[in-house]
Amino acid sequence: MRLRFHSDVEDFASSAVPWYARRPLVHTVELTLLREGVPSDEVPLLMTVWDGAGAGAELLGAAIRTPPLPLLCGGLSTAPTGEVVGDMVAAGLTLPGARGPRGATEPFARQWCDATGAVPTPTSAERLYRLGTLTAPSGVPGGHRVARKADEPVLVKYQCEFAAEAFGHVPDPARAAASLTAAAEAGNAYLLWTAAGAPVSMAGVRRPAAGVSRIGPVYTAPEVRGRGYGAAVTAAACRWALAAGATQVVLFADLDNPTSNRVYQRLGFVPVGDSVTVDFRVP
Repeated sequence: MRLRFHSDVEDFASSAVPWYARRPLVHTVELTLLREGVPSDEVPLLMTVWDGAGAGAELLGAAIRTPPLPLLCGGLSTAPTGEVVGDMVAAGLTLPGARGPRGATEPFARQWCDATGAVPTPTSAERLYRLGTLTAPSGVPGGHRVARKADEPVLVKYQCEFAAEAFGHVPDPARAAASLTAAAEAGNAYLLWTAAGAPVSMAGVRRPAAGVSRIGPVYTAPEVRGRGYGAAVTAAACRWALAAGATQVVLFADLDNPTSNRVYQRLGFVPVGDSVTVDFRVP
């Protein structure tokens, strides 16, 4: 077995994209990253795993990390985890954590912590859903529209409030605004649901990568929750994705939020599997 570390994104993508595209639903995050461009203020970790050296070597896995985020390790599910971890540690790599499908992430986290002495600390668990037959809600007041540049203040506000609720931290508003610009440049969209002429809910939606479009974040202002706005804007985002050419539409839902899971299932989303994030904390 041999690890290969790539300094060039296109070189990495030439091997990794076909690998990830074998399971495009499960690897929606990686495929989206590679379609849009890997953003990072620091050098990303782009790694492939091969069964040997030379032109005849077979690809066994791939992983991406964009600092300061955890390693996206779902593409290592069929690689020999113990050997991969051993070679990564021997190469002097450090990781703050790992994220991906539960079946790949938890074994990787155990091996990493056994090898480094870190303490595995689960920080989030999400369920990946794919859209079956869309059943949009009826009777929700208002309507949707694609957000425009003039909507940036409300989108930044919603982005920051979503991050505070979901992740426990408020991002720099300037960075949130920059992410909106990057999303527009990548061909993605934010949809707003408006009622009585004012925005009340938003949903981000990405242009398809390997046929899969991912929705998120979805956020409704706290003072108007429980009126169906979040479900309505999510349904509108589904229609946008399908019109953009998606063959599958997916989203993640926090397993600790039973309300959002029920809403998505009523819309026609069906479970694919669970994804977890595990931090590696040094004692």
